[in-house]
Amino acid sequence: MNIFGIGAWELMAILLIMLVFAGPKRMIHWSYVLGQHVARFRKIWAETVDVVQKEFDDAGLDIKLPKEPPTRQNMNRAIAAAAKPLTQPVQDTLDEVKKDIDTVQEVSDTLNQQPAKTTLAPWKTTAKAAAKPAVPAKASQPAALEPVKMGSWSGETNGASSSNGSAPDLGSWSSGGEQDRA
Repeated sequence: MNIFGIGAWELMAILLIMLVFAGPKRMIHWSYVLGQHVARFRKIWAETVDVVQKEFDDAGLDIKLPKEPPTRQNMNRAIAAAAKPLTQPVQDTLDEVKKDIDTVQEVSDTLNQQPAKTTLAPWKTTAKAAAKPAVPAKASQPAALEPVKMGSWSGETNGASSSNGSAPDLGSWSSGGEQDRA
């Protein structure tokens, strides 16, 4: 529900505030008076549209006026229908660009997919396992960028236990597939 750009919750808040300030007796009277004014407005609108439509028809113009008072929704529809010949080429171009972007994204996703590795300890990597086989790029597809190797964390310890009072070894960091012991 949308009346003059006011939603249902806003209308309920306005009515509640009016009820608090005016009271129930005045609210009933105000709603009666408002209904009379709305009925007069619709009658005047219909008479005006009939007179103007008759003049347009007598002049030979092919213009049809709305029988109901305009609302924001009706005006938006009329504007969209009138502007469609102007906006349709732009919309077609945007749709083509979106298709091209989707195609490039699919190709990029296909080139960047790595085969699934199943190992018992995935945090342990060797230089051989870290080397990614090169995917040949086709002439029609853009070349894929090589992902940056950030390294990995190894949970291995150097044999020292925390029971002898020394600090526990938290493992080591290896960069680019080579393991560097701390």
